[in-house]
Amino acid sequence: MFKVVKELNKKQQENLKVEDTNGKLAINPNDTLNIKASFFKEKLQSETATQIEAFTGSPRKLHQPITKEEVKKSFDNLNNNRAPGEDGIHAELLKYGTQELNEQIAKTLNQTFERHENLDINAEELIAIPNQENRKDHPKTSDL
Repeated sequence: MFKVVKELNKKQQENLKVEDTNGKLAINPNDTLNIKASFFKEKLQSETATQIEAFTGSPRKLHQPITKEEVKKSFDNLNNNRAPGEDGIHAELLKYGTQELNEQIAKTLNQTFERHENLDINAEELIAIPNQENRKDHPKTSDL
C-alpha cells in the first residue's frame, strides 16, 4: 500500500504492471491510476469493515494534562488558506487566537479525556473574543 501511495504522489509515475478486472494489462497512466484508486476505495470503504468500539473504561484524570502551550504549538502547525473542517472553524482563527482560546481548548480536551465523553460544543463557545472596552484606541460599546 505504501509503495502505491508513494507512486501516486510522484509527478512522473513508474510503469507498474497493473491489471484490470478482466486480467488485461493497463497501459494508460490514467487507467492504472483509476484501478489503484478503486482497489483502495474497495478495501478502505468496505461495507463489511468492522467499526472500532468506543473506549468504555472508567473515567480518570490524565497523568499529564494537555497544556495551553501544547495547544498553541499544534495550532502553529496548521496551514493557512484552507477550507474549514466539519466544525466550520478556519485554521487562522485557531492559529492566531488568544491565550484564553488556547486555555479553553486545553481545558475542554482534558475534560473530554477525563470524562470519556464527547462534549457538544459550538464554535462560538470556544472562540474567546478580547474585551474591546479596555482598549484605548477602540470606542466603548456605550459610545456607539
